[in-house]
Amino acid sequence: MKRYVLIGLFAGAAVTFLVYLLRRRELEGSEFKEFFDSSSVADDLFGDAFEELPDKP
Repeated sequence: MKRYVLIGLFAGAAVTFLVYLLRRRELEGSEFKEFFDSSSVADDLFGDAFEELPDKP
């Protein structure tokens, strides 16, 4: 009985560690994904409309 409890604990620890590593790899580089950037709001609303305006002479 003791052996099965130890096997269960080791298996649980291994699965937890595997999920931790996979989750860390999935979230890598997304630290600022939800970071608010006011310059991106205009790009989302207007696209590149302001970039196509001709310069004034």
